[in-house]
Amino acid sequence: MATRTFIFGLAALMMAPMLGVVPSQAEEAMRGTSNDDWQGWGVLSGGKGYAASPLGQVHYRDIGPRDYEHPIVLLHQSPMSMIQFAEVQNALAELGVRAITIDTPGYGSSDKPQQQPTIQEYGNNLVYVLDHLNLEKVLVAGHHTGAQIAAAFAANNPDRAVGVILHGAALFNAEERASYQSRMGKGKPRTPVLDGSHLTRMMNFPMSSQEQKILDAKTWLAITSFIQGPDIGHWAAFHYDMEPDLKAINVPGMILTDTEDDVHYIDVRVSKMRPDFKYMEFSDGNLLELMAQPQRWAKIAAEFADGIEN
Repeated sequence: MATRTFIFGLAALMMAPMLGVVPSQAEEAMRGTSNDDWQGWGVLSGGKGYAASPLGQVHYRDIGPRDYEHPIVLLHQSPMSMIQFAEVQNALAELGVRAITIDTPGYGSSDKPQQQPTIQEYGNNLVYVLDHLNLEKVLVAGHHTGAQIAAAFAANNPDRAVGVILHGAALFNAEERASYQSRMGKGKPRTPVLDGSHLTRMMNFPMSSQEQKILDAKTWLAITSFIQGPDIGHWAAFHYDMEPDLKAINVPGMILTDTEDDVHYIDVRVSKMRPDFKYMEFSDGNLLELMAQPQRWAKIAAEFADGIEN
């Protein structure tokens, strides 16, 4: 058997140049048989676990210094998963900030709830994750649907929040909610087809920037859209009136916006409702820019957290 293995390995090395393959030591570049540096789920290495909750098992990733007083909880948009904030979370840890990413129930590796949750139920469900991690208070941050969940959490659990960051604060009025609700269920199916167009639709999502980081983010958007089941997060988002919760938040807040994002005009509206919140145009791009500029996002969040602590 050893002889056959040796012969097979030798033959593979001899054939490699003919096949256009350059043998390399995987332990040096950590590429295995790949010829690129795509990290995949490896960007989420370490810190993962599950917390029991009324909405099922919640998948989380908790990294950074254990003595950081009020960790930052990062909540993704729908449809996506904690992968949206993976590089932001890693950058925060490098800055000495403990950060926790969470897969919203129904997305990523979290369980799908047994019934349709509301945004308020999503927000209150975070308490079970914090209790599991023995955390009393946190700074909660979210993007789009995640921003709604962050607002609901901060408003309805004032003793557990020290601050809130809303990136793409989707505060829909009654007319906007009705418009979104009328379009629910009218999207194209995700059933795989032979030409792969069920995937390429995601890559054709219109954006002015086509830099590699944006293409990477689009790829993750496609992948996570097929990992999830029913898009229950958007259903909750389109039935949520954020205004009462926004007005009830009694901790420092920050609003981040991207000027090409469909909800940019809403961010401007929210900033006028809460003039005490810091307001910043994060980019001139669209809704995936935080994945293209994770170090900058992390620096902004860390500085905001430091300002609260001080």
